[in-house]
Amino acid sequence: MGLVLEVCYQPVKLILIPEAARSFPSRPHAQLASIQFDLLFRARLKLLSLRSFIEMFGRYPGAILLVFSLLTVRAYFYEDDEKQQPSYLTAAVGDFTIMNCDLDFPQTIPIPYILNWNREGKTVFSWNNGRLTATDPYVGRIHLLEEQHAIRYGGASINLTSIRESDAGWFECKVIFPNRTPNSRNNGTWFYLTVNGNLLAVPPINQTTMEHEEAHFSCVTKDKDTIVTWYKDGIPLNELPDILQRSWISSEGSLTIRPAAMGDLGEYECEAVTPDGEKQSAKAYLNVQYKAKVIYAPREIHLPYGRSAILDCHFRANPPLTNLRWEKDGFLFDPYNVQGVFYRRNGSLYFSKVDESHTGHYSCTPYNDLGTEGPSPSIHVIVQRPPVFVVTPNPLYLRKLGETLEMPCDARDGENEHKPIIVWYKKDGSSLPVGRYSIRDGNLTIINIQEDDRGMYQCSATNEAATISTETQLIVENVPPRAPYNLTADSSLTSVHLKWEAGRKVPNIEYNIWYRPVETPEWKTIKVSGKKALETTISNLNSGREYEFMVLSKDQHGDGLFSKTIRVWTKGYNAEYSSAGSTNPHSIGSPKDVQVKSTADGFLVVWNPPEYGLEELRVYVVRWYEGPRQYLCGTAETKNTSYLVSDLEEGNDYHFEVLAMAFDEYQAASDKFAITVPSYSRIKAISIGLLVVCLVVAALGVAAFYLKKTYWNKLSSSDSKN
Repeated sequence: MGLVLEVCYQPVKLILIPEAARSFPSRPHAQLASIQFDLLFRARLKLLSLRSFIEMFGRYPGAILLVFSLLTVRAYFYEDDEKQQPSYLTAAVGDFTIMNCDLDFPQTIPIPYILNWNREGKTVFSWNNGRLTATDPYVGRIHLLEEQHAIRYGGASINLTSIRESDAGWFECKVIFPNRTPNSRNNGTWFYLTVNGNLLAVPPINQTTMEHEEAHFSCVTKDKDTIVTWYKDGIPLNELPDILQRSWISSEGSLTIRPAAMGDLGEYECEAVTPDGEKQSAKAYLNVQYKAKVIYAPREIHLPYGRSAILDCHFRANPPLTNLRWEKDGFLFDPYNVQGVFYRRNGSLYFSKVDESHTGHYSCTPYNDLGTEGPSPSIHVIVQRPPVFVVTPNPLYLRKLGETLEMPCDARDGENEHKPIIVWYKKDGSSLPVGRYSIRDGNLTIINIQEDDRGMYQCSATNEAATISTETQLIVENVPPRAPYNLTADSSLTSVHLKWEAGRKVPNIEYNIWYRPVETPEWKTIKVSGKKALETTISNLNSGREYEFMVLSKDQHGDGLFSKTIRVWTKGYNAEYSSAGSTNPHSIGSPKDVQVKSTADGFLVVWNPPEYGLEELRVYVVRWYEGPRQYLCGTAETKNTSYLVSDLEEGNDYHFEVLAMAFDEYQAASDKFAITVPSYSRIKAISIGLLVVCLVVAALGVAAFYLKKTYWNKLSSSDSKN
């Protein structure tokens, strides 16, 4: 059991001698050797026990009486356990913090209670029988945590948002049970909040305003030279002309919007930037409320007879929609009393099967907690039968190159013999043959048929009620086969990546890759996964070896033709295969004796020219790789046998290689040369440190020699006097 003294309001300085101070615990808030009590300041003095207080009063009654005569003192007892220790919180200006306070009901049975949150002795937030009350400047900034947070935090916990510098200090959570004696238990909690802020003194807080009224966000900076920029949902306000013409920023940095519109709802951010480039920002949310209103209503709408349909009411509401009323022909239309018509969650009308009885003039009126802006304009609902095909094309057409084809298609509305709109298109999304097709009375005619005309075609008929479609297929005979073409390759140490163009654009075509080392007669094959894939990678190859590749296309009719072959060398050097015979021998050798030398301007890469094929040399390519994974970080071309690299980072490992490029694009790579770039700045720092240590040691040596000499001189002088 301990004692708490709350000392407040009197400006007096109290000095206790050390013996008295030892009776108090050595905590930051209870060190009493010297305490300055200023106006409106509260010090909570915790004594270890009532016995300690009585002993101090016995020793220094005058001092204690002086305290009680000058100060307003309140005392109560507390349970000295871990739950009653104050919590120390830290937050930045504009940030939020959660103060965790438990509800300790007697016997854990909930009973009526009153929750008070006190700040410097005054109640700033309270809860009483479901009624929340907050005082300035905490209105709109203190909120009880919602029920979903009850697992992590106590039932009396609060969230303090948009923190200001003035929020720093002590907060107390106090729970009172009015129907119980005593009316309080040991369930209050103390918090001390430290606020860190460098630029903003008052950040913006969340605002709720009505449409057409004013919205104001505070953003007060400490320094008048600080520049304030405002953003909405991450976009600068000067890029939003609609808001810009209705808003202004005060000299202190606060934003005012007048009049507020429903589109202004969103997150606003105040960013403060000093002339030195230091930044701080704070965010707040603007909630613009308005009566439920209809924002769009078509003059007429056609519903398909015999099918399901939806009649929408296009509205906006904040607060959310609470009710939506439909009228038909001036009378209340209640779907619950009409068979086959239902309300959807958004208030729309759902007709399970449209018939002529649904024709009429409809209007909708949305409501929310604020009311309504009124009904929508009248919507004329017309029940129309969907189109019906009277002529359809054959399922399949077979034509030869150069022939002409006409595919018929015609439709009528379900009533009045009205003709709907007829449209033809290819199912794969490609366009109809430009300049070779025509549509007349719904019939599609294609002249001079080409290979690309093959495929699936669709004819669609559309009226205001619905769209229907039918399909047909065109197959072109006597199409000469065409192999894949434009085969290209990109090699690495152990793999080659191939790309090609499709010879024929037909569905369900497959590709197989045939490859082999050039010195062996046996071919290997790999099937390309994916029906539309036009590239693949061949892996598990030998480095420094020449391979031959070709692509075979295959469709549902069988094998097609091979592409032209391409020969590719994998990267690297392999002595076993470099001496093997080849139908395409090397046209140039590789650069020799690659070295990297450090110079004042960087690192100079030097090498000797190839031993043969110098007349075929087009250019040298210098490459350098970083780290153990040899990430390519630089490349350069030159016709000289040296190149200066000046952008290497200290302390990193690099590998250099030089490639000789022939006019026929053949590449011959040199051996790689590895270097480690020294950390010159670190070496310089160590050298300076060693020099300083040497100077200090030398200075100490001189000082020691001088002191020793002085000591012996005094000793000799003393002996001579004796």
